[in-house]
Amino acid sequence: MNKPIKAVSFAAAAVLAVTICTFLIIRQTHEDVLSKEAVIKKVEASYEGKVTKSTQSKDKKTYEMTLENPKGTYFLKADATSADILSMNRVKAMNPSVMTEKEAEHLALKRVPGTVKKRTHKNRVATYIIQKEDGKTYEVKVDMQTKTVLSADQISNKDQQKTPITKKEAKTIAERETGGTADDADLEESEGTLIFEVDVDLPDDKEATVKINAYTGKVANIVYED
Repeated sequence: MNKPIKAVSFAAAAVLAVTICTFLIIRQTHEDVLSKEAVIKKVEASYEGKVTKSTQSKDKKTYEMTLENPKGTYFLKADATSADILSMNRVKAMNPSVMTEKEAEHLALKRVPGTVKKRTHKNRVATYIIQKEDGKTYEVKVDMQTKTVLSADQISNKDQQKTPITKKEAKTIAERETGGTADDADLEESEGTLIFEVDVDLPDDKEATVKINAYTGKVANIVYED
């Protein structure tokens, strides 16, 4: 074999070797790349959202995705071989709707079943005073934006002194119901419910005791004394 033929053969062998090596490298690279489905599954599990769009880069090294979850919409890049997040940017923030007062009250009663005695609403927090069947009273606070119960605390006897109905109002109610003059009013607990017990002086030197619900202002009963 002459020299020109040997040179051509050597060159051909070199080209073939380079081609084979390149093919093996590309093949190995492609074998290491995760499928789009596998990457999406890992991303959705990590960020508790839904991937709505996914494309692979031309060099097959990354996936570009659009992810939506309760906090907003995100654009992210994930490594094609490990599914690790290379970059992540929120492109749209979610604005969760605020629940209605009726929905907030339902949530409060779900946490503490009973009767709502008082309702207040300040900013995005709704507060409910709820009395259970066993007579215990709770203050339940609901965040109307996040739709969660912030607290549900039992009100102690000391805290229950702060009632919607004042002693003066209780005396006025007792006088209106009996037509007499209220002498004194004491806050007491009866069967798990706070009441004002008002002593009333009636005409002809008679007396009456009026029991008034400290939260609703309703008269529970009236006892007349000779």
